[in-house]
Amino acid sequence: MVTELLAAWAHGAQALALLNAAQQQGYTTYLAEARTPQEFAQFSGLPAATADDVLAALVAHGVAEQTDGRFRLTDDMTAALGGLVDFAAQIEEAVLGARMVDSVLRTGEAPLTAADALVVARANALRPSAPGAGALVEKLFESAPEMWQAMAGGRLLDIGSGVSGFVLTAATVLPGLRATTIELVPEVAAVAAARAEEIGVADRIDVRVMDAREFDEPAAYDAAFWAQPFFPSPVRAATLAMILRSLRPGGFLLMQQLDAEPEDVRPAFTLRRMVARAQQLAFARPLADLVAEASSAGFEPIRTVVTDLGPVALLRRPPS
Repeated sequence: MVTELLAAWAHGAQALALLNAAQQQGYTTYLAEARTPQEFAQFSGLPAATADDVLAALVAHGVAEQTDGRFRLTDDMTAALGGLVDFAAQIEEAVLGARMVDSVLRTGEAPLTAADALVVARANALRPSAPGAGALVEKLFESAPEMWQAMAGGRLLDIGSGVSGFVLTAATVLPGLRATTIELVPEVAAVAAARAEEIGVADRIDVRVMDAREFDEPAAYDAAFWAQPFFPSPVRAATLAMILRSLRPGGFLLMQQLDAEPEDVRPAFTLRRMVARAQQLAFARPLADLVAEASSAGFEPIRTVVTDLGPVALLRRPPS
C-alpha cells in the first residue's frame, strides 16, 4: 500500500513538472496549432528522440492529442488556458505549493517573495478579458443588489486587490464605477495597473501600493470588497477598522469565503491548511465566523449567500 502511494505521489510530482515546464517553455502556446514532430523538435531545440518522448508524455497526460501525425493541445487544455482564471498561473501556484510544504516542514514558516505573491494573485483572479467574466460578476451580485447599485454609480474600495481581477471585470460592465485598489506588493499592483490600461478603464481605477491599515479617506466610499483570505491574523482587526471608517454611513462590505473544512479527510486540504496556518492566514474559517469578526468591528450583517464564486457575506456600516 505504501509503495503504491509513493508511486502515485512520484507520478503526480513528475506530471506537474511536465505541465509546468511545457508552459514555461512555451510548448502549450506553440501547440495551440497542429505541429509535426519535426516542427516541434525544431521549436523546442531538443534532440528529435527527446522531442518525440515529450510529445508522447503530453499526449499520455491529456495535454495534447495526435491526429494524422500532427500534435496539438486537447480541447480541454485549450479551454483551460483561455478560461475565466489564469490557468498558467494556477500551474505555477501548484508548483509553489509544493515548495511551501517543504518550507513549512523544514522551518515552520512559508514566506512568499514578491514573485510568489504575484503567482498567487494571478492564480486567484478573474481574467477581465475572458469570455463570460463580466456575466459571472453580475450573477454574483444577484444576491447583493444593494452592493451592485452602490458600485454602479459610486466609489468602491478594494482591499487586498491583487491583480484586481474582480474590480477590473466589474468596471467593464459598470461604466459609472470608480474604484480605489489597495495592494501591499508593488509588483502585483503594477500588473493591476497595466491590466487597467489594457482594457481601457485606467481613468476610473486608482491603484494604491500600501499597507491597508494606513489608508485614510474617512466616509469616502459607497462599497468595499475585502479579500479577507489573504490577510494574516495580526492585521485583520486594524484592516476592518480602516474599512469601517472609509465607508460612508450605510456603505456596504462584501466578503468571500474561499475554502471550507471538508466533512471527510482530504489529504490535499491538510497540506493547504498547514501552509496557510504557517502564514497566519484565516484558512477555511466558516462564513459565520467571518461575519462575527466583522460585526465585532462595528459592521451590521445583512445576509449570507452561497454563489457560483462561493459563500459570500454582505454587511454594512451602520447608517447612523
